[in-house]
Amino acid sequence: MESVFSRLNPKIQKLLISENIKIPTEPQVKAIPHILNGENVLLIAPTGLGKTESALLPIFNDFLKKKENGFEQDDVAKGISILYITPLRALNRDMLRRTIEWGNALGIDIAVRHGDTSKKERARQSKNPPDMLITTPETLQILFTGKRLRTHLHKVQWAIVDEVHELAHDERGAQLAVALERVFELTIKKDHSFQRIGLSATVGAPDEVACYLGGIENQKFRDVTVLEVDVTKHVDISVEIPLVKKEDYAQANRLSMEPLSFASLRRCKEYITNHVSTLLFINTRDGAEILASRFNLWKSDIAIGVHHGSLSKDARIESEEDFKSGKLKALVCTSSLELGIDVGNTDFVIQYNSPREVTRIVQRIGRSGHSIGRTSKGVILSTTPEDLAESLVIARRTLAGELEVFKVRQNPLSVLTNQIISIALEYGKITSNKIYEILKRSYPFHTLKKDIFDKVIQQLRSQRSIWVEGEDLIFKRRNSRYYFLDNISMIPDEKTYMAVDISSRKKIGKLDESFVLNYGFEGAKFILHGMPWTIVKREEEEILVSQSKELGDAPSWTGEDIPIPFEVAREVGKLRRLTSLNGENRNYPCDKSSFDRIVKQLDNQKNQGFVIPDDTTITIEVEDKTIVINACFGTKVNETIGRIISALLAQSIGESVGINSDAYRINLELPQRLPAERIKNILLETKPESLWYLLNTILRNSTYIRWQLVHTARKFGAISKDFDYKNVGIKKLFTLFENSLIFDEAIDKLIWERMDLENTPKVLREIQNGEIDIHIQRLSPIALAGAETMRGLMVPQRADRSILMALKRRLDDTDIVLVCTNCNKKWNTTVGRADVQPKCSSCGAIKIAVLRRYNKKLAKVLTKKERTSEENKEIKRLHKNASLVLTYGKVAIMALMGRGIGPDTAARVLRRYDRMELEKSEELQLKFLRDILKAELNYARTRGFWDK
Repeated sequence: MESVFSRLNPKIQKLLISENIKIPTEPQVKAIPHILNGENVLLIAPTGLGKTESALLPIFNDFLKKKENGFEQDDVAKGISILYITPLRALNRDMLRRTIEWGNALGIDIAVRHGDTSKKERARQSKNPPDMLITTPETLQILFTGKRLRTHLHKVQWAIVDEVHELAHDERGAQLAVALERVFELTIKKDHSFQRIGLSATVGAPDEVACYLGGIENQKFRDVTVLEVDVTKHVDISVEIPLVKKEDYAQANRLSMEPLSFASLRRCKEYITNHVSTLLFINTRDGAEILASRFNLWKSDIAIGVHHGSLSKDARIESEEDFKSGKLKALVCTSSLELGIDVGNTDFVIQYNSPREVTRIVQRIGRSGHSIGRTSKGVILSTTPEDLAESLVIARRTLAGELEVFKVRQNPLSVLTNQIISIALEYGKITSNKIYEILKRSYPFHTLKKDIFDKVIQQLRSQRSIWVEGEDLIFKRRNSRYYFLDNISMIPDEKTYMAVDISSRKKIGKLDESFVLNYGFEGAKFILHGMPWTIVKREEEEILVSQSKELGDAPSWTGEDIPIPFEVAREVGKLRRLTSLNGENRNYPCDKSSFDRIVKQLDNQKNQGFVIPDDTTITIEVEDKTIVINACFGTKVNETIGRIISALLAQSIGESVGINSDAYRINLELPQRLPAERIKNILLETKPESLWYLLNTILRNSTYIRWQLVHTARKFGAISKDFDYKNVGIKKLFTLFENSLIFDEAIDKLIWERMDLENTPKVLREIQNGEIDIHIQRLSPIALAGAETMRGLMVPQRADRSILMALKRRLDDTDIVLVCTNCNKKWNTTVGRADVQPKCSSCGAIKIAVLRRYNKKLAKVLTKKERTSEENKEIKRLHKNASLVLTYGKVAIMALMGRGIGPDTAARVLRRYDRMELEKSEELQLKFLRDILKAELNYARTRGFWDK
């Protein structure tokens, strides 16, 4: 059978032979003929199967054909013919190098342009435009404003959008969709259009992405041929909870970690050792830092690097190159390595904790064994029964090819504003009807009503962003350029500081402003690039640091909370229901010992007389002023239901109600005791069809919206980039934008991003039809299981009572050994059973130290006559520990048994309280528990991340 390569120009065929590329991959076989036919194409295929070449080879073929036919003689001789748009500044470096080399061999001039491109190179491109320009969505916006550069876009004949699935669902993508229509507007003036090619890895809604890519022409969607290569047919994935071995306790103690945490670390190390090259994915950047730093502390002989978006470009390149060359055995990373960066001979992927979405794990597992014909192998390591159940559901859905479906948001007004001003700046003078026509051709604005468009024009006119003459003529103003320069990107503005090594002046990575304000004082220690650093000096834009031997805080970065889809959470509920009925593991990829952890959790719930919340049962659970609604409906549905219940209750009792939710529960913190029937009635009586109106009203009167309001007002150009709402006050801000399009857009965007108005009405109907049962009971183990890790270990403004009760229960159940520092007698008990003032039964002494049961070997140091300097330090710690127990009694034992809390931290917590008052006051006891929780969470961010 003839290869598709035989249809290509002889020069290209010769080039492929010289590169030893003889057999086309499946994506190339599928795509090349369609692209040669001039069709718009959306190509969906796994990473590493030559997707980029599938687009470039036929386009290079057609370019050479036109060049040979003498298109250089026409009036658009100078210009960019091929536009390659990527969401990443750093296109896969190997791919980039090879593309440019191919261009040189074929006589095609290829250049790259983004924010880091030098002034000299930008000037060269302006004078002598390349045949092909590789750029980002943001830099494309800038091309429209340069007189010469804009002229060069008249010649575009092909536009390739890489990683199109990453762009389609957000404002950045809406901006790009309009930009493609602006390019089209320029090309039709020269009597030609351009061919569109979208390259995508995993996507659950190919038709939606095809509509996004193609846009609209003559009131019809442009034809886009969708070509899919099954992303799940070569995937091998399993899920497990690591078992804690006897020897893990000693190592856990040495590294100041929980035993289960160390077991997870050990299991990662076993997988890394047994494979050539391993990627270890984790959902957050601070998680990646902590994981890498623990490895380096424990096993410095295994070369492990770290890679995430907040590291400097140089640090990322160094990690990638070292990993590819084999210098690094493993790389701990976040979503920064999901996309098209070359990862060499990766043969295994570990996902630490649930990836939360099917598309995410398909992308990540796809990074291993991605050469032609090889299977992608990986494992998800879970740390709790709930996380295990979620991971199993995601693994099953992955193997079955059940990817999440997403929709492109229609008519985002922030982007509409941005593009009206940008188009006015591009043309200088243009009719509003022409702008409306351009916008309506893009998929995100194809349903835009003219009256909304006109209102936005009036808003921009009133804030002097544009000049409007007569009814239809729009002119740019000086403010238009100021706005444009501040708002080229639709990504929310977040001030960052660059951490710079003071000795080498090497840039290490970026720190968010919030982290710097809270922790960025001189002498503070933190982790970055998997290494500990000390802050030497804080400057206006930089933090000067030096390497440290002690571990410190892991920086926190914003915007990393991945919502768990409705379908996944619902299936977790179904898994609970079926498992509680028959205890079997059907269709889920994990061993019996791991699955038994779910069985044990459900048996524990049943044995204590509690109903199990599942896909057909909601439990409303009450303890004093705390109510937990267990509901397996996913992050967004629970956020929606929680906001409605919280607002309606607050309205009826006249006081605010605290709310916190995750994918499986909604926590309500009430100012007074309320019957659970009130909540049941809200669920039974809220009309599903009134949800949008209800949410709209609730959010208009809530401070919850303020961040979104500030961001939206900035993107509208109504307030400056450096506006600080703290100086104005939130009430003034609300008054300023009340009943405006800005307020409407802020609410609409918040509902789109955080709520679910498609599945919440379904859930309410099922409740009201009796398909979902509601059961009222006391707080159960399942309700408390997620309480301490709610919101990914973030401390709520006011820690919910359920969180504090879960903490107290856990502390009371902790196995301890008490040690008399006088006669060295030891006895076992639990925190809850310990005496209010412990006393030695042998010698009557009351200076008693407390240790975790698995740490009791530490007590041996008391009997040693000759001690090392390390053992002398341990003696000091034990005596300080015993002094606290002597002074504060049982409350000191409780503080010392908090995770990661040593005598120094415990002393800081305890000295805030008078022992007698603490024993009498319930309010003070809750405050004390809150302080222990804060200390634990601080430890979790620096050391005990694993305890999730």
